[in-house]
Amino acid sequence: MLDVSDRICILRNMKRKQFQNPARLRALAVLARVRSRGESPTEAAALEHTTLRTVRRYIGKQLRRGPTGRYTATRSDSLRRDLTVLGFDGYVSVVVRSSKQAQLASAHLVAVNRFLRPPGDSEWLKPFVGKRVGGVELLTDPERLQILADADQVKLDGLYRHNPAGREG
Repeated sequence: MLDVSDRICILRNMKRKQFQNPARLRALAVLARVRSRGESPTEAAALEHTTLRTVRRYIGKQLRRGPTGRYTATRSDSLRRDLTVLGFDGYVSVVVRSSKQAQLASAHLVAVNRFLRPPGDSEWLKPFVGKRVGGVELLTDPERLQILADADQVKLDGLYRHNPAGREG
């Protein structure tokens, strides 16, 4: 018989796996494509190898049907995302409930990527000075970034926690 603490651990693991479900992550990718590229949800779903029905199951409230019957995406959302954010000590796992926070974390990784390419212009990092995602201050110190990059600690595709290149999984 399981005691209360064992049940709580099992429930936490089930909930964590629920948010890292591949179908849910594809639905989030569809939502991002609709917002950023202006694709129709059906077209974006096909490009992400899923169906509109699956997308609506996971992010239904973020797609609204207009007067013409076509679906459009809301500007932002409060869906949970498990991310890894590049802080002073390397990647830190955080949970955010805002598409704006996820976009900020993504833009930061793009800026880090551009900084690490020669000639290493630190202007890319300036918009992120003092910014936080999930309570973690984004790393903008060029010297510290170079140290982490030289130690192969910077993974530029490590935003979502399910990603094998990310730190925690």
